[in-house]
Amino acid sequence: MTVAQLAKQLGLVSSQISKMETGSQKVPAELLPAWCEAVGITLAEVYGVENLHHFSQIPFPPLVARLYAKLPQEFRRHIHRVIESSYQLWKSRG
Repeated sequence: MTVAQLAKQLGLVSSQISKMETGSQKVPAELLPAWCEAVGITLAEVYGVENLHHFSQIPFPPLVARLYAKLPQEFRRHIHRVIESSYQLWKSRG
């Protein structure tokens, strides 16, 4: 995929994509799921498995990551609590 194709898909201009790719401009958090979907990677691949933040380690498919990004913050907090509770339950059984 070219920079121009990615920019068009994300509703940006090529110069913005180039700046984000070189690190001179940050990728907005709300844009990251759509970017991942466009290039066919997961958020886990972006963050890296060594990152301790639990959501960076969940290999959300790109569509799920995009939908999650659209949720209001209160729903995201609920999802975080459910995952943390599920992990603690699993850990206690192990």
